[in-house]
Amino acid sequence: MSRLLALAMIADGRLAPQELKTLHRSGLLGVLRVSEDTFDETAGELCQDLLATSRKREPGMVDIEPDTIDRLLAEVQDPALRATVLKGMLEIARADSVIDHRERRLLRRAVNAWAEPESVLDTAA
Repeated sequence: MSRLLALAMIADGRLAPQELKTLHRSGLLGVLRVSEDTFDETAGELCQDLLATSRKREPGMVDIEPDTIDRLLAEVQDPALRATVLKGMLEIARADSVIDHRERRLLRRAVNAWAEPESVLDTAA
């Protein structure tokens, strides 16, 4: 969950201070029972992993593989936790008043991966 929240923060290629403030003010980490220290450590590790394993498009930028995102999304199994994490990811993406196309792609991928089959059918009817 921490990695997904951190990914929402860096999906647009930069970490806006407003995004981090929004996360800490939201109380989401408390709801998820994740300490701020654990989140900070996890976010740092995620950045290091992405820099080491992602395709580099230009210096300092990485292209996050869809399989990597899918693996992170698959780690959250509980529907209630998924909804909470998705809400947090959206709040983070909106924190700097701009939802970048890379943030939209991440959010859309999460919605598609976590959609309940019956709710998809309900909206199609």
